[in-house]
Amino acid sequence: MRKSFYVTQSIYSEPGPYRETLMRGGVEPNSIARWISSFMQHPRGAESEERGFTPEQAADLELRSVAEILSIVVERNLLEGDAARPKVGGVCRDFAILAVSRFRELGTPARLRVGFSDYLVPGHWEDHWLCEWHDGGRWKRLDLEFAAIGGVSFDTLDVPRAHFLTAGEAWFRIKDEPEIASRFGVSSLGLGGEWFVAGSLLREVAALRKLELKPWDYWGLSKDLSPVSTELSYQARTTLDQLASRLRTVAIDGEDEPEALADWPLPEEVISFPQGEAVAVVLRNS
Repeated sequence: MRKSFYVTQSIYSEPGPYRETLMRGGVEPNSIARWISSFMQHPRGAESEERGFTPEQAADLELRSVAEILSIVVERNLLEGDAARPKVGGVCRDFAILAVSRFRELGTPARLRVGFSDYLVPGHWEDHWLCEWHDGGRWKRLDLEFAAIGGVSFDTLDVPRAHFLTAGEAWFRIKDEPEIASRFGVSSLGLGGEWFVAGSLLREVAALRKLELKPWDYWGLSKDLSPVSTELSYQARTTLDQLASRLRTVAIDGEDEPEALADWPLPEEVISFPQGEAVAVVLRNS
């Protein structure tokens, strides 16, 4: 029987030689969340340092694949509770892709969703990535960080749609209400607006096609966007409207690759900002 598109691993979710490491811990979503949080650390949960990280953890932000992340976990002996070494530094995307990888190894369809949450910073829709997994009946959105630590009033194993807007949904929201565009982004860095949502829109398309990028990767239309040149050209806005419309109409409730996105070109190289400075990164393609 043909496997679901989202059951098979991608280039970046593939655990490689660390499959046995990946499969440690429980099998329930909350157990998976707690296990990942035992060796991963977001700057929100760190003690005061620049960016909330030690220099060692700041360097971890450049890790892209599950195999790379787990190699550091093993190197630092983190699964054995070695408190002398720092946890692996990462952001929501890194927590989520580990869960996606774990679900896929269990035979459960899973994928990254790129969007914005209203529960991280009051009054803002913060850039946020979740793990979306299929329970056999429907897709559920799992917030790895909050499933492990709590602190919100809703079920973090099934984040309500009202609290998380995908990038496509956010695009149409700010199109209808342009005055709220600045509330979408990363408030702690002073980044936000239409240009930021445009970049997220492209990253969402890539994630749905199983090219799981980093939150600071830009290419194509988004490569020329920045906080200092926030005005999109008519052509760029038209193209992004078309892309968002594809996301709105595409059959993303299924377990197969969305046909409406299959012809949208994916990057071979991105301009990335892991430490705030632009770096050209050639992506894996096989």
